[in-house]
Amino acid sequence: MTTAMLLAKDGAQVAIIESFPLLAPTVRGFRRKGVLFDTGLHYVGGLGDGHPLDVYFKHLGISNHIRKKAYNPCGFDRFLFEKKALSYDIPCGFDKLTSTFTKWFPNEGKSIERYFTAIQQTLDASPFLNFSMDFDLGSAIHSDTTTLEDFLAGITENEELKTLLCYQNLLYGVPPTEALLITHALVAGSYYMSAHTIEGGGNALVKAYEKRLKELNVECFCGNRVESILINDAKEVEGVTLNTGKNLSTRSCIWTAHPHGLIKATPDSAFRPAFKKRLAILEDTTSALMLFGICEEPIESLNGRNIFLWPGGSFDDNLNGRSNQNESIIYLSSTYDKKSKKTAITAITPQPYGPYAQWKDSKRGNRPPEYVEHKKNVLETFKQEIFRRAPELQGSIEFIDGATPLTLKDYCATPTGSLYGLKHSVNQFNPAPITKVSGLTIAGQGIVAPGILGAIVSAYLTCGILIGHDHLHKELRQHA
Repeated sequence: MTTAMLLAKDGAQVAIIESFPLLAPTVRGFRRKGVLFDTGLHYVGGLGDGHPLDVYFKHLGISNHIRKKAYNPCGFDRFLFEKKALSYDIPCGFDKLTSTFTKWFPNEGKSIERYFTAIQQTLDASPFLNFSMDFDLGSAIHSDTTTLEDFLAGITENEELKTLLCYQNLLYGVPPTEALLITHALVAGSYYMSAHTIEGGGNALVKAYEKRLKELNVECFCGNRVESILINDAKEVEGVTLNTGKNLSTRSCIWTAHPHGLIKATPDSAFRPAFKKRLAILEDTTSALMLFGICEEPIESLNGRNIFLWPGGSFDDNLNGRSNQNESIIYLSSTYDKKSKKTAITAITPQPYGPYAQWKDSKRGNRPPEYVEHKKNVLETFKQEIFRRAPELQGSIEFIDGATPLTLKDYCATPTGSLYGLKHSVNQFNPAPITKVSGLTIAGQGIVAPGILGAIVSAYLTCGILIGHDHLHKELRQHA
């Protein structure tokens, strides 16, 4: 949707092809028993006044269509070391973070300062997050392969501190042993700046996007799937064929779906075998179980913050699907639904896709009985685990629905139900925005960074290649 807006603002005639009946099925959420549940937007970083996401929304023209709501700046995330019964509320702002962490770990002041300085310097060095700097494509391409684990090992031996500095790995699905320090800085750093939600959740954000797309005369083909991208012998895009048989002529196609899909959607001769093989073996982030519950009254501990329940163990085991449910981290968030005047609760825990692969060809709404029974049992176990580890919630929440990796496979349109698509890992090189086919480019959270901000940044990177980085950067600077 962001690429469509940017190209339409530049005067192009743009069409969006979306296989679901509605745009942005993951982000817009759903209603059950009259209550709106968020699925793809629980909170976002960098939406404070003048912060990167705020600037992007202003430039796209959707700021006037949304109302942002700040999380608790003194503790937007609460991290619980369950075995030690220790609780830490993570504040916003780099100065506040440095001073707060130093109070918690008084012997680690220099380590803490080095960590937050490194995060801030990475943000400041990115032209897509710091609009005061002159745009330079070289500075947008990060070549540093330092992992988060190696960086932290070089500054501290305190395991509790390391865990607190790593917990946001869960927001992009890559463990510290594989996560690039740069990727971690781009994700965690945005929340360190500011943490917000949007009134009305992801549904309100999608509606704001839809208004702007309509204003910009972008045509949306929902409920349509791209069967093939038409590429001539000169390796130039000529159009796309939809599953309805309809052909759309175009000289430019931006692929924003999962990169694996490019193999099936393009002729065999479009790419070299080595490139297709590299696409095919790219590894995704892990999947998850999700529970959705209703609470008649707001839950104080979740008011303006999220809660992470950490039983100990390893981020690697958690994020690679090797932990048992009683050893897995649990993420809890809530949103108040004005229409129903009730609070929606979302609980998420990592879950591997492997056990669900046997049902991969089944369709939503028509799953085999074996899957239905498995889903019922695994979600019941998850529910009991939540109440065991957060007993204060029992009696307050009625869990009414849930999602498994198979659900996420369908709604996120990722091959293995990945929440964040391709891993941004030291072990793999994700595709670049430009391909060897003239007129075929790529955007999406697998290109730059995951999440809403990552997807938007990828759109600006790809569109900048097409219509000029300096042009876009100049316009962004006017809103910074």
